[in-house]
Amino acid sequence: MKTILLCIDTDIERAVEQVKSVTELPLETDQVRIVLYHVFRADGENADAENLKSVSEASERLEEAGFTVEVAQSSGDAVRNILNQAAELDANVISLAGRKRSPTGKALFGSVTQDVILRSDQTVLLSTTE
Repeated sequence: MKTILLCIDTDIERAVEQVKSVTELPLETDQVRIVLYHVFRADGENADAENLKSVSEASERLEEAGFTVEVAQSSGDAVRNILNQAAELDANVISLAGRKRSPTGKALFGSVTQDVILRSDQTVLLSTTE
């Protein structure tokens, strides 16, 4: 069985694009497990990724397409947590949603997507919105 770690933020449009990028692949849905993964910036006792609209929308669409979906979450450093979760799950693919940002913006604010791509041993599937 293949595992896709679909790293999802709070933006519904990006979540829908990520789902689209996965559902358009020639995959046998019964042979793929998808883990929707959200990293909260701060550790909150009441934080629950399943309550995020982006997560519920992605989960619903993926299940309608026939995939088995799990939800996982953590808090803290997004890059480190994504890479650790991918290793722990022995994920075959890490799915990320990129933001259109200028090189200056990336330098000033950092880029989780860029850092994961550069540091990951897994294949990274990147989807972007217009």
